Amino acid sequence: MKVFKVAGLILAGLLLAPTQAFAANSVLSSVFDGSEPRIDPLPGSCGGDRQLGYQDTGTFQVAATGEYLVADAFNLNGLDVTALIYSGAFDPDNPSNNLITPGGIDTIDFIDLSAGVSYRLVVQQWCSNLAEGAWAVTFSGPGNVTSDSTRVVPDFTEGLFTGSDPTASTDCGNSQYHQSGPTQVAVSGRYYYTDILIEADVDACVQVYTAPFDPANPEANRVDANNGIGILDDFDTVDLEAETDYYFVVQPFGTSVAGEYFFVLAPPAPFRINKALAGAWFDLDTAGQGMLLDVFDSANIMFLAWFTYDLERPASGVTAMIGDPGHRWMTAQGPYEGSVADMPIYWNGGMIFDSASPPTTGPDQDGSLRIEFHSCNRATVSYDLGSANTVGEISVQTAVDDHVELCESIIEVPDMPGPL
Repeated sequence: MKVFKVAGLILAGLLLAPTQAFAANSVLSSVFDGSEPRIDPLPGSCGGDRQLGYQDTGTFQVAATGEYLVADAFNLNGLDVTALIYSGAFDPDNPSNNLITPGGIDTIDFIDLSAGVSYRLVVQQWCSNLAEGAWAVTFSGPGNVTSDSTRVVPDFTEGLFTGSDPTASTDCGNSQYHQSGPTQVAVSGRYYYTDILIEADVDACVQVYTAPFDPANPEANRVDANNGIGILDDFDTVDLEAETDYYFVVQPFGTSVAGEYFFVLAPPAPFRINKALAGAWFDLDTAGQGMLLDVFDSANIMFLAWFTYDLERPASGVTAMIGDPGHRWMTAQGPYEGSVADMPIYWNGGMIFDSASPPTTGPDQDGSLRIEFHSCNRATVSYDLGSANTVGEISVQTAVDDHVELCESIIEVPDMPGPL
């Protein structure tokens, strides 16, 4: 084992000597949506007795026989997984059967693969369940990888440096450079960079510009990365805007060197419901009523209680022993996906304060509710109150913003790599 420093972090990694040229690079990726089955930690994982979510991604084949470098692309900047490769079926009850990566692949490793053989890739969340998020595993070797999970990535994320390339002196060093563009991203937000061949071939360094690169003025029009040094190196992020032309300049870090580079650039993940959204929500236009909600990540379930009033005020003279006679409350509970929860509405009745008698009636299902989150403190609630023949939509916000920092830290993760 070799310990090397990457992006300010100390990692335990393999000493990867370039044993061959990587003629093809493939990215396999998908998303954990929180509904995955969970089993004990698979071989090569962090161990422990906590069951972790996993995906059997199906079969894959390689186009050419040889040695492949396999890497967890989001090991440090996204959903960390253990990758396991099988030469036959995967049996969750006997996870070592047919396994050809007995130590698992948590960061990066070499493996021999043969053309014409159907392999199977299984990924499991590392150490803890993040419930939702994208994973990405890359293969670099003599041939492309064919799988239902294979993603098409931009051409400029891989290339070959030779002695005939032009050179420039920049914050990346005094070395060759490749320029591509103009390129536009589809979604504004934080983009996630991972250098895959950092230890296996060329240590790439990337700079992003809003105009063609000028070697004589390499800092002009540059979009600085979010690391304080401007360049994308190893594992970094950069904020990009939709409908803006960008030019990507890739160099070997430090001095000129011949060889291949390959990096992953992943867009920001779409907003996803998470446990930090739990709390009080209300509509500014209807002060005095509102909602309390809770999110159960482990079950992918949301619960919501809506404290409101009847459709009309009670008749004059109607009183209540506690509170307002017009008070109404309803509950909704159901699964969520992405930023949306669709839930049936339930009504309880028949009880009196702090008493088990008479027994409750219901809960009776009558109506439906959809809540769609636009950010960590804004959402839209659409409702249909069933037999009351009342439908509508309201905008709600958090009563306080104490949870926003946690919520944003949970959702600030990459989506699947693919077309920008």
